[in-house]
Amino acid sequence: MNSYDVYKVMKNPKLFTLSLTLSLCTQMVLHTTLPCTILTGPAMATTLAEADELLIQGKLRQAEESYRELLGEDESGDVAAGLAVALAKQNTPAKILEAEKILRKAKETHADNPNLMAAAGYVSFVHSKSVASPAKRDLYLTAAENLCSKAIAKNPNIVIAQQTLGLVKYAQDDVEGAIEPLRQAANLADNFVNLTLLAQALLRVDPRDKEAEELVDKALKLKGDYPLAHLQKAIMLTNQGKHEEAFMELHNIPDSARSSEWHAVEGNIYQRQGDGPSAVAAWSKSIAEDPRNPLPYRSKAEFYAMRGDGEMAISEFHNALDILPNDFEMRAALAELALRQDKLDVAESEFKVILQSKPEDPKALLGLARCGFRRYRKDGAYPPEFTQLMDKLQNVVSEQSVQGKVVDGKRSLEEKMALTEATKSLTQGQFRDATSKFLEVIDKHKEDPFELLTLADQCYLEGDYRSAEKAYNYAKDFPEVSTRADQGISKISNQRNEAARHTKLGDATGKIPEVAIDHYNQALAADPQYPPAYFGLFNLYNKSDSAQAIKFGQGFLEVSDDTNPQRKTVESVIAKLKKGSGKN
Repeated sequence: MNSYDVYKVMKNPKLFTLSLTLSLCTQMVLHTTLPCTILTGPAMATTLAEADELLIQGKLRQAEESYRELLGEDESGDVAAGLAVALAKQNTPAKILEAEKILRKAKETHADNPNLMAAAGYVSFVHSKSVASPAKRDLYLTAAENLCSKAIAKNPNIVIAQQTLGLVKYAQDDVEGAIEPLRQAANLADNFVNLTLLAQALLRVDPRDKEAEELVDKALKLKGDYPLAHLQKAIMLTNQGKHEEAFMELHNIPDSARSSEWHAVEGNIYQRQGDGPSAVAAWSKSIAEDPRNPLPYRSKAEFYAMRGDGEMAISEFHNALDILPNDFEMRAALAELALRQDKLDVAESEFKVILQSKPEDPKALLGLARCGFRRYRKDGAYPPEFTQLMDKLQNVVSEQSVQGKVVDGKRSLEEKMALTEATKSLTQGQFRDATSKFLEVIDKHKEDPFELLTLADQCYLEGDYRSAEKAYNYAKDFPEVSTRADQGISKISNQRNEAARHTKLGDATGKIPEVAIDHYNQALAADPQYPPAYFGLFNLYNKSDSAQAIKFGQGFLEVSDDTNPQRKTVESVIAKLKKGSGKN
């Protein structure tokens, strides 16, 4: 394994070199285990400085023996810290456990040594990679975070503490939280490893981050064969639409450095190139290399969702969330997918999980509200405590808007609010207002094929086929989603044909009102905004129930074109019915 110069940095941060981060970055970030460098020749070190140098050079077993020889003379705890790191870097269960034992013993007499804290944080981070239980993994990561934070509080210039803290945050999927400590590590040690790690985090937050591109280019100038930098370069090229260049960049990485993440990125490139089977094969290989890597599960979930296979997408999202249960962004994506699939139980459950940890998350509140509106449309009644939910949602959105809290993702939040209002309008029979709100959001995403499909699917499930058809037609112009868009348009056509069939049957059975009403209702079940079905119900109820006649007449006016010649008749009759009943 390449060197991770922990101890040297802990003693003197200015001596932090390239080798400090190389092992951890290669092993933990790329999920690759490299063989240790085992050399013979010179005698073991006899001083602490010489032991440090062995660790810097990656001569881990020699460094281990040297630290052991010096352990009896350790008056500060620094030797114990170096020995623990040398052991943990060899990445075997027995060595990691021994490292922990040494650190516990050293803590008894040197509890305030920040170098020991930093070393313990690193060892805990390494240990987190070897446990199968997600709960235990989280415990080790939390311990690593706490130890590194304490070390930084005592000495912010301990590079291993800053870098390990950043990597812990990254492992917890708190990518934004990882940026600051990784930036500090890069400022303290401007080497290709730290530059690449910072770039990796920046790219996770913004796939087109300009600073990340500069950092990767600088890292490659410092070391042209650094695998992690080439991997980030491939990701950047993919995000820029340069798929062939990205593929070549990725395959310049040698086989020995091709890790789970490498295969995950390969799958993403295949997907962008339109080769779905190869993408799935690459993601499956990534999972086989490291079943605890959430990235390929998420990529598969998004791929299946775009392909229209909601069941498999939901399953893959659950696989990823088993690894990262606190990834609320991914949990929200699962909830949104379930809502689009009309799986209201799943969507409600996921939104509620988010709200347990983030009680005033406006997007989760909005999602739960949309579930409530959908329940009303399906069952004719809102779920329990729906009124309280809407009151809380209004208070949260108003308060955050006034205080200026909603900054990140503001546009996304505003769009979700518009979509929720559109769904609310549908439950109130205000179809034109709903369509207007849906189309306003759709028009903002005319150049985003995947978002168009998402919006189209949502409108289709809400029963607003006009808005869905508009979004599908926009999406048809993009080759990567044209097939899905055509399928969506075909589904709308089939539903309208079914509505027309039942409406004709309703017209034909008008002399038997019960039968006719049933056919008209089935027509509206097929297409909730089918004008002839509303007109048929209006005519039937006009003879027997003025309130129902007004209701379906107003529905007809909402869904019919302004040029429809029947509008004048309906408007006239509604006016007479209202006058006769005393309604304004």
